[in-house]
Amino acid sequence: MAQPPITVHKFGGAALADLHAFRHAAAIIATHGGEHPVIVVSAMRGVTDALGIAASSPPARARATLASLESRHRAVATGLTRDGSARAALYATIANVFKDATKICAGRRTGALEAAQLDFVMSRGEILAAALFVAALEQRELKAIGIDATKLVYTDGIAGSAAPDVAKTTAAAATLLLPRVKKGFIPVVPGFFGRGRKGAVVTLGRGGTDVTATLMARVLHAHTVMLWKDVPGLLTADPRVVPDARLIPSLHVREASELAYHGAKILHPRALIGLPANTRLFLRPLADPTAMGTEISAFATAGVTKRGMPALPVKALAVISDQALVTIVGNGMAGLPGVAARALGALEQMGISVSLISMASSEHSLCIAVPGSMATAVATRWKDVFSAEIARRDIERVEVRRKVATLAIVGLGMAGTPGVSARLFDALALSRINVVAIAQGASEMNISVVIDERAAAQAQRAVHAAFRLDKIGGGDAGTRQHADVIVLGFGLIGRELALQLARRRTPDGGRLTAPVRVVAVIDRSGYVFDPRGLTPKKLMALAEAKAAGRPLAQQADGVRATDEVALRAIATHALERPIVVDVTASETSPTLEVAIAAGMDLVLANKRPLVTSGRNGKGLAKLAASRGRRMLHEATVGAGLPVIDTINKLVASGDRILQIEGCPSGTLGFLFSEMSRGTQFSIALQSAMAKGYTEPDPRDDLSGMDVARKALILGRLLGYTGELRDIKVESLVPVPMRKLPLADFLTRAGELDVEWSERVREAQARGEVLRYRIIVTNRTVRVGVVAVDASSPLGSLGGTDNLFSFTTTRYQTNPLVITGPGAGAGVTAAGVFTDVLTLAEQR
Repeated sequence: MAQPPITVHKFGGAALADLHAFRHAAAIIATHGGEHPVIVVSAMRGVTDALGIAASSPPARARATLASLESRHRAVATGLTRDGSARAALYATIANVFKDATKICAGRRTGALEAAQLDFVMSRGEILAAALFVAALEQRELKAIGIDATKLVYTDGIAGSAAPDVAKTTAAAATLLLPRVKKGFIPVVPGFFGRGRKGAVVTLGRGGTDVTATLMARVLHAHTVMLWKDVPGLLTADPRVVPDARLIPSLHVREASELAYHGAKILHPRALIGLPANTRLFLRPLADPTAMGTEISAFATAGVTKRGMPALPVKALAVISDQALVTIVGNGMAGLPGVAARALGALEQMGISVSLISMASSEHSLCIAVPGSMATAVATRWKDVFSAEIARRDIERVEVRRKVATLAIVGLGMAGTPGVSARLFDALALSRINVVAIAQGASEMNISVVIDERAAAQAQRAVHAAFRLDKIGGGDAGTRQHADVIVLGFGLIGRELALQLARRRTPDGGRLTAPVRVVAVIDRSGYVFDPRGLTPKKLMALAEAKAAGRPLAQQADGVRATDEVALRAIATHALERPIVVDVTASETSPTLEVAIAAGMDLVLANKRPLVTSGRNGKGLAKLAASRGRRMLHEATVGAGLPVIDTINKLVASGDRILQIEGCPSGTLGFLFSEMSRGTQFSIALQSAMAKGYTEPDPRDDLSGMDVARKALILGRLLGYTGELRDIKVESLVPVPMRKLPLADFLTRAGELDVEWSERVREAQARGEVLRYRIIVTNRTVRVGVVAVDASSPLGSLGGTDNLFSFTTTRYQTNPLVITGPGAGAGVTAAGVFTDVLTLAEQR
């Protein structure tokens, strides 16, 4: 019979805490167990610790502890058995186990238990958990059978930390497990211990049930191992220290081994030794059995993992706490052979594992990081080993530095990637954290540093943030030479801007390596996003489809969402210097606040967020500054004209602006220019709409509110403290027409032709023309229709041209004038583009 497709499931103590937990675990096997499941179990939660207490307690306390444990197991057995005979048999098993444990723990007279006795007692929890799990499976009418681990798991016999004997265990599995699996039984194997010399019980070390599970996968040639945990999977850091630690969907076996060794407690360091190359191991959450958790396999490469995740340089970080640094120092060590061999050989004889080794190239010092409790013993042993060298001053001293921690960053993609170390040390330096020792293997799988333990939490947060491990795609080593742009609003201006960004060229017409790329476009329906950047071809296709009436949510790769939801989703990715460009005409302050909180810069053509109220407008800029973000909004006033830039430069040079006068509306400028040539009001309005000069509802322009918003933005730059409601605005739309449906308004616009023709003729009779003008000072803002001399700067404006006249202490008799096109998607998008490039080119 061919090898059946086996899945090994391991349930730890958290998964077997009580009756409900056993039933939940059995339900997981019933629904997610696979065709041929094999189960490996730990003791119930807290049982191993309690057994350890009993093993080291006086007889009376040992009896009490074990009696309490027996009652706890009987209570679970009661809930898992239906008939009296099954319950009685399970009660008998529980009683016999605790009878043996009590005999050993309470029967000793003095001193600690022998190693063999201790291993026997400590393994009792797994035996009981296996018996209970069999009952839980049988309660769901599944065929289950308990397996004696001492007949299956062979080891080298070292008490307390035995290593599996793979060859003997493979042979045992072939006779003890496979026949039962092929007959449809679900074997339940106690983890954590196995068979020592002469059949004695020996344990595999704390957390050894993981080792048993992967050993079963190895000897049974299982294609999958499921380690069911009380966490979502393996995270980028300890979430108790780094709150924004993120789930890692996929890891290479070597990466996972490094993290486990460096303190990621979710996985036993030895569990991955010998994991078959074609076996996939999953750390999956008990709370959501449908979630995939973290996959660990040999399929991941330095480029892309099997599950499609980029293998960026740094995947995660881990910390080993409660360490000590023991150092041998001496000028005479240079050229002295055998120092490292003798030092490490002494540690091997002591059975001490070293988490870090560092030696100066000058051979002046050699240091190791060891558990803090071992530091004194190591220092004493080294002083003894090197007593002769110390006596003749070849070695000057053996130092111990306590209360340190080893922080390691891990990633398969670190090999050959420049800048990883620089970013690590920059992050620590910016947090004013001193590095005591450094180690990096030639494989470039990890970089480890020793720091003061009191700085360990701060260091983890700083390094995690520096590599942006909280983001999808985080872990890159260096800052790329571009900025990622998110276009909020995909109407005429948004589409034009996206295409201008995509088509950017050199002065001679060549393709330019742009410092910006568009990664997302958002409209009212939803968004399209690609963290690698939307190609020019993709942007053009999106723009064409949107112009044809298809919203983004209905296009290829489109996602239906609100602005805020879209931005929050995009913000989960590791973008490069992201810039949100708001080219909507809506109140988007909440969305922009989300962007700032997510570390994004802002470029605004949308005036509403800046003028809703004085507190809000100033608050947005203040919020951006407090988060170290930048905000530019040149296009809110003069489209592509450098109006705000001029104000900033005048003020920066020490000048004082006394007044700004001008015509800031290209739409209204075009309208009055056309009417002065005899075109009727309604015809001129239709022409402005056709050319894209107006807002979607032209009454936003005709009401004068758009001009008032521009005037208020300028006023606040001069120190004006009023609100939009304080500005008297002359509307070109009669009151009865202001709330009509747009189509009805456009139909009735001809009713205004006579009135406006008359006003134009009256002005022309005086040698004047009509203009929509603003006058702004630090005390007043005035907006409305005026008649000006036809030969004046304002009167000579034509088409969509804007004009801004600055009267300052330097330009008092002859004001500084800026004029040029102020309407149209092209010029407005160009103004926004300039702001985007300004931010993108700043480092």
